[in-house]
This record gives sequence, C-alpha cells and structure tokens, in this order.
Amino acid sequence: MIGFWLVAAALTALALLPLLRTLLRPPPPLEGAAEFARGVYAAQVAEIERDLKRGILSDDQARAARAEVGRRLLSVADEASAATKASGSAKPAQRTALVVTLLLPLAALGVYLPLGQPNLPAVPFATRPPEAPVPPQVMEAVAKLEAGLKENPDDVGAWGLLAQTYGAMSRPIDAVNAWRQVLRLSPGNGSVQGALAEALTVAADGVVGEEAVRLFTEAVAADPMDARARYYLGMARIQAGDIRGALDRWTALVADSPADAPWLPTVRGRIHDAATQVGLDPIAITPSPKPASAPPPPAMGQAGGQGGAAPALSPEQMQAMAGMSQQDQQATINSMVDGLQAKLKDNPGDADGWMRLARAREVQGNLDAARDALRGAVKADPKRLQAWLDLSRLTAPDDAQTQGSVEFLDAMAKVLDLAPDNPQALYYLGQQAANESKNDRARELWTRLLKQLPADAPQRPELQRRMDSLK
Repeated sequence: MIGFWLVAAALTALALLPLLRTLLRPPPPLEGAAEFARGVYAAQVAEIERDLKRGILSDDQARAARAEVGRRLLSVADEASAATKASGSAKPAQRTALVVTLLLPLAALGVYLPLGQPNLPAVPFATRPPEAPVPPQVMEAVAKLEAGLKENPDDVGAWGLLAQTYGAMSRPIDAVNAWRQVLRLSPGNGSVQGALAEALTVAADGVVGEEAVRLFTEAVAADPMDARARYYLGMARIQAGDIRGALDRWTALVADSPADAPWLPTVRGRIHDAATQVGLDPIAITPSPKPASAPPPPAMGQAGGQGGAAPALSPEQMQAMAGMSQQDQQATINSMVDGLQAKLKDNPGDADGWMRLARAREVQGNLDAARDALRGAVKADPKRLQAWLDLSRLTAPDDAQTQGSVEFLDAMAKVLDLAPDNPQALYYLGQQAANESKNDRARELWTRLLKQLPADAPQRPELQRRMDSLK
C-alpha cells in the first residue's frame, strides 16, 4: 500500500509541474500582437478578393467585408497596444502557484478516499462485460429467428430481418453470413447485393474489398441510380489511390440526385476533401443536383415505388412477430398502422406521424386513406414540401392533358411556392393558365420549364407546340 501512495505522489508532482511552470513564468512580451493581427486580417482580405472573383460575394458584400476587417484590425491593434503597456508591471503568479500546489492534491485525495478502491483486483479487458448490453428482448427475438431458420432455411424474409438485426447489434460477420443467405434465395437482386457489399465493407473496417466492389458494380448494373453502391465505388477508387476516379463517380452521383437527397451532404464532403488533395476547386467541380421532385409529366400520375415496406418494428414487436406466419405478420402490421392513425387523432400536429401513416396506407393500397393522411401532414406543417409533392402525386389526373382537380391544382400551387423550379408545378399550372386564357402566365411558366428540360427530352416538342398555339 505504501508503494501505491509513493507512486500516486510522484504522478501528482509530474502532473502539476507543467502548470506550475506556466504560472511562475513571467508574462511574454506583447509587442508582436499588432503585427500578428495584421497578418491574420491581411489573409482575410485576400480571401474576400478570391470570393469576389469567384462570384460568391457581390461588390457591395465585398466592400462591407473589407470595412469589417479593417475595423477589427484597428480594434485588435489598440488592445495589443494597451496590453503591452499594462504588461510592464505584471509579475509571475507566485501566490496562485502556491495555492494550486497545495489544494489540487488535497482535493484529489478528498475525492479518491471515499470512491477509490486501490485493493480491487485487475480485470482482464477481454472478460469485462460490455458497457451497453443488448436488451434481453432483442436477444430473445434473434434466438427465435435463428431457431425458425433452422427449421425453414429458405425463409428469405426472416433472413433479411436477421441480417438487419445483426447489423444493428454491431455483429458484421454474422450480418454478412445472413445477407449471403438472402442473396442465395433472391439471386440477382441489386438491393440485396448492395446490402451484402456494405456489410462486407463494415466487417473490413471500411475497406471496400474486391468482392464488395464486384457486388456494388452488379448493384449499379441492376439499378444505375443506386446511390449507396455508387458512393462506395467512389470510396473504392479513393482507397486505390485513384482520386480523380472517385471524383468522377461522386460528382456524377450529385448530378443524378434530387436536391433533397439525404446522402448529398456526405457526398459533397467527400468531394471537397478529395478535390482539395489534388488542387481542384470543390465548388467549381461540384454540379447542381436535380430539383427535389419526380420527372416532368406525364409520369406524375404513376404510382410511387415504395414496394412492400412495413412500419419500423421495435424490439418487442420484432420478438412477437418472429414466430408468426406471413398472414399473421401482415395482420399485425395492419394493426400497428391502425394504432398509428388512432394516436394521430389525439396528436394531429405530428407531421412526421402523418407522413409515416400516408406511406403505410399507400403500401397497403388504400389510396383514399393515404390522401387523408397527407392532408393531415400539410395541415400540421404547411411548409413541408414532400407532403405537398406526395399529395399532388396521389391527386394527379391520369392524363397529363386533363385539367386537374381543385385540390391537385392547389397542391401544385403550394409546391411552386416552396420550390419555384419544380417541373410538374410549372407544367400543370401553365396548363391551368392556358385553359383559363391566361396566355402570358402560361407562356411564362412553360418557358421556365423548357429551360430545365434536356435538349432530347421527349416532352419538349409537344410543350413547344402548345406554347406556339397560345394567342
């Protein structure tokens, strides 16, 4: 025990030494403060000039920024001058150093005596319990899934649920094995190939290996808009030292993505870092994404492709459903959706809840209920663009040449207010204006739409013909 206290005293002295040296050291001269400030603000002025040349700042903004830099420079210079005069009388903080030397060790001892346990035996790291154990209900659900798959190894839904659960539990090797079973039962499925490749990458501590590259490539071949696969293929190029190749993939991904895509901030950050490494301007090489909407009409009236997604399950719900038949599982999901709708009646301001309910009702094929849920969403949050887009999609006319309903046109007007470049709003509101003989308004909206359409877009000839027919 004596040895412990000797070691503790020595360590305390070593910890205090740098602090005491700092407190006892005379204050440094401050003659160079103004010169340092001038260097800093000169660099800021140079940055303002670069932003002005690149068009980031206007002339008025640049002029105001220069004035602000000058004001700060004068203020810092005055402060440095005053500090230089005052520093002549400053002395080392000897009294403070003495207090720190005595009080800090005493305070540490006062904390350690009631809480410390120097006689506690050491515990090997490998035998220590995890800091955040997995909830027991999740472990029970996993055990049920594993037991069920032993009896029915071709249950692709159970394998998929187990793979996702392993991933959430930070068991990447198990997740890889489960995704392999899913791919075995659904060969050629691009989404499953991407999920397996991502699990392989996680298991390899972020390294996109040869098998993962092959799977991501096959996923892109199945779906050229697979953002996850395209992102990781860029990471593979970075890891291979091909920075230009990564930039080509990531900039193309940005150009093909809608403006509200959740992955855009991450991809832009990667582009910034990679471009900086090779001396390129990230702003100059990063393209603009597509408008945050679906393609122009007439595709708007088509149903959305949300597949057979079910509401997210809690660990308790997953445990309860693990041993159910597919019919019973669907009945349980329907009950959950009904429960969500009941909760929203008591909390109608939950816009996120209304959006979840709308997606679930659309998956169920109940479009009337989906529209009602979207009406609740836009009422709860009138500025939520996606809610208005979904409502306009579900109320759109079957034929792009047909006048839409009042609700549809009102939704389109709100979309145009929130997203002035939305192609569908420009088209349908232009059509409404033409039907009401408001030709100038129709021509204005359709001209804005034509500027967005590619030169080979199939909608251009018909749209141009309709514009020419306006009197």
